[in-house]
Amino acid sequence: MIKYLPLLLLSFSLSACSININKPKPDTAEHSSSGVYLEKFELASGATLVVSEGRLEPRSIGSITVKLYRDLSVGDFVAAVSFPRDGTIFKAMLIENGSDKQKLSITTVTAGSGNYQDSQQICIKDNLLSLC
Repeated sequence: MIKYLPLLLLSFSLSACSININKPKPDTAEHSSSGVYLEKFELASGATLVVSEGRLEPRSIGSITVKLYRDLSVGDFVAAVSFPRDGTIFKAMLIENGSDKQKLSITTVTAGSGNYQDSQQICIKDNLLSLC
């Protein structure tokens, strides 16, 4: 029995190595970070905008939230605006970035064969966010 012990231990160690380490994790209540749009923009005023899709929403329809922080690293939140979306965020970009006024453009693209695009602009002035 003793002479078969190393062989038995070797077979257990080899079978332990045969697991699939690339196996996807079980689905959780939240989408993975790779499946949800999330981006930040540094403003000329020193503030930061954070643009995101709703985390628990379907990718094809839901909401967009834009948050304004005086200092994101410490969580100095100032204001936010949220609005409905039909599709996913295709791109977001600052189209105006002055020291006293900024403007952000968010383009969405619908799901399905149409791939229709729509844009919404967000105006930032005096620590206030509004749809333009």
